[in-house]
Amino acid sequence: MEALRGKKLLSAPEKYDVDRTMHRDNRNKLLKEFKETHPNYVPNSVFFFKGDVTHSIHDGDTEHHFDQEANFWYLFGVEDPDLYGVIEIDTGKTTLFCPHLPKELSMWMTLHDRDHFKNNYDLDDVVYTNELEDFFKKLNPGMIYFFHGVDSDSKLTPDLPNFPWLSTYRADKDVLYPILCECRVIKSKKEIDLMRVIGQVSSDIHVLCMQNAAPGLKEFQLEALYKFASQSCLGARWLAYQAICGHGQGCATLHYIDNDKTFKDGTLTLCDMGLKFYGYCSDITCTYPVNGKFTQKQKEIYNAVLDATNQVKAAVKPGVNWGDMHLLAERVITKHLIQIGIVKQAPLEELEEKRIGALFFPHGLGHFLGLRVHDVGGYLPGNPERIMKAGLKSLRTRRDLKAGMIITVEPGLYFVEYILRVAKENPEVNGYVNWEKVEEYKEVGGVRIEDDIVITEDGHEDFTKVPRTVEEIELCMQGKDWRAQPSV
Repeated sequence: MEALRGKKLLSAPEKYDVDRTMHRDNRNKLLKEFKETHPNYVPNSVFFFKGDVTHSIHDGDTEHHFDQEANFWYLFGVEDPDLYGVIEIDTGKTTLFCPHLPKELSMWMTLHDRDHFKNNYDLDDVVYTNELEDFFKKLNPGMIYFFHGVDSDSKLTPDLPNFPWLSTYRADKDVLYPILCECRVIKSKKEIDLMRVIGQVSSDIHVLCMQNAAPGLKEFQLEALYKFASQSCLGARWLAYQAICGHGQGCATLHYIDNDKTFKDGTLTLCDMGLKFYGYCSDITCTYPVNGKFTQKQKEIYNAVLDATNQVKAAVKPGVNWGDMHLLAERVITKHLIQIGIVKQAPLEELEEKRIGALFFPHGLGHFLGLRVHDVGGYLPGNPERIMKAGLKSLRTRRDLKAGMIITVEPGLYFVEYILRVAKENPEVNGYVNWEKVEEYKEVGGVRIEDDIVITEDGHEDFTKVPRTVEEIELCMQGKDWRAQPSV
């Protein structure tokens, strides 16, 4: 990594002062949405939230990395474990509950008492957790609303506060979930400003990795470089997800996380990496030749994906359906496969019905992005449901786009051995594919391009600023000014 010595790593800001009032804004937004959709709610009611807890490692006398529950972070902005929060719906008064830890623990860890939270966070009151029962007795809420629902991606449900005395109060576990998820889907200006900076920093680090890629390096060395730059330049200690940094056939594994092979000359590398800062995520994928020069086959496959990316981004705006955007990307990729000779000539409607494009583009076009890399809200009630067909069943949402949504655009084209083998044995689709051509192009492995965008009132803004055309990538990897190239 000689190229790093003495160089400034990023052009984006290396420090960003987050406007922490966003959490009170988020609480007010939730209260407004709740009252508008449930004007006859029970008076003197509360929202009751549980933050994530300390998770000990068996036989390790230590804990797993702590990552605050996303909704708790969204509303309260406090990272510590083992916390609870109450929001009184009538007044908006917000109370945080923290554990009262023994002072002798200060030899092992930094202790935060009630005054610490009062002085450092935008909260109305802070109470110790052992006073929770008395707090509820005094308040005597008419209804306790819990955040409880099944996430459409993970299929998991959040943990709820679990105290025996809660059974004496009326509780609702259905109303709050879709309202709070929808609040998170539409980002505020403060969230958008923050995620714009995160996207720019992540973009710069991808460029840094691109300029340091070379045959002979280990895949994990590019991963390590991304992590190093994220932490040293923005203080982002944790990635948004496990880094995907494969090459060759590894590019055909959608969530390849082995990252233990040696880069070979003449192959592509697919680097899907995103940092996490102040709870918010980036998710960017760059695919480029390890040696800095595309082969003809690599160029053809790459340009098919780039064309799909550009056509989707040219079309997105409020009111456009995301499911339609997926089918647009699939049609563009299928047209390129026909031109290359991998897919045989046939009406696009027929190919779409037979799901031929999904043999090579088997995942969804993109997903919401925010406090989680696959953020909430994809299939909330009242929105289009999932279509259980190849490719489409992996689409994270089929909603109509709205201003304030942050979503990834990530078409891909892969030669996945398992998918192709099954297709070859299927008489329904076998005849649509030129299998000799497939064998010729398998060496490419796969290509994915992923950009993070926010939907605006009249279109979109792209947070991802990396080389995208073949010419830009090759210039960048030579250390030249790739930004001087005309954009496509």
